[in-house]
Amino acid sequence: MTNILQRNWFTAVDRDATSGMLDARTVYRDTDCEVGARLRVNSTTFRIKQAVFEKYSPEMDYIEVPGLQGVEAYFHCGPALTEAVADLGNLPRSLFAETVRGIIQAETFLLEERGFASAREYSDYWEKLYLNSCRYYSNLHRISCKWDEYAGQGRRHNLFNRFKGQLVYKDCTEGYKVIGSLSDSFHELGVSIVINGDLIVTEARGALLRAPDKVCFEAADFLNNLAGKFLMDMNKKQVAVLLGKGEGCVHLIDTVYDALESIKIAVTKEDGNT
Repeated sequence: MTNILQRNWFTAVDRDATSGMLDARTVYRDTDCEVGARLRVNSTTFRIKQAVFEKYSPEMDYIEVPGLQGVEAYFHCGPALTEAVADLGNLPRSLFAETVRGIIQAETFLLEERGFASAREYSDYWEKLYLNSCRYYSNLHRISCKWDEYAGQGRRHNLFNRFKGQLVYKDCTEGYKVIGSLSDSFHELGVSIVINGDLIVTEARGALLRAPDKVCFEAADFLNNLAGKFLMDMNKKQVAVLLGKGEGCVHLIDTVYDALESIKIAVTKEDGNT
């Protein structure tokens, strides 16, 4: 097999020791470009003070996004993101969305700023907010470890990190294999998907290596539902359905979707070169 495409993301959320503001960023690098999205956010209100899209390669550019100023970097900000970066394209929007997801995860270590009296109160809040949204929160009656027990406390400067990677290979039969991974401050998982020359999924495997509770690991069983599916028919909503929706793992769904998109990008690039 020959490696024909690589894609990598890095997200970090830091708290400024002087101002207490959050500095959050996602940097993306693939075979063709290196770009990044940055947000400076009030740690109490999560309101965005500054938003910047940066291009590092092949050319350098620095683009302020004033339309995001004042927007709450939290759930349901998607429409505001879409409107603010409409002229920049899909990649900037996805990177800002990825950065917001990092900020939401960092909230675990901002209890006082966000008005929570204790880590257990925050854990209880999430059990109501996220009920039935993923394997963990759909099976609270089965878990052996609550979120506050798993996540711990005490992070002060660097609050959250996430690494994601995609490797696409082509084999001698004109088929493809993609290996996707995610590793962050709370989760770790990997997937491997094989697609034949007709762009049909012939094999999908994966595992969660680190997660809040062992019940989360069961979500990997849904990968079997990808076999026989046509690559070009699978959008994000369809992937979520195949991987169990609220009974699946949000991070596994995201990783599989990224993997399938990576193959679509590789196929498109090859078609453009023929």
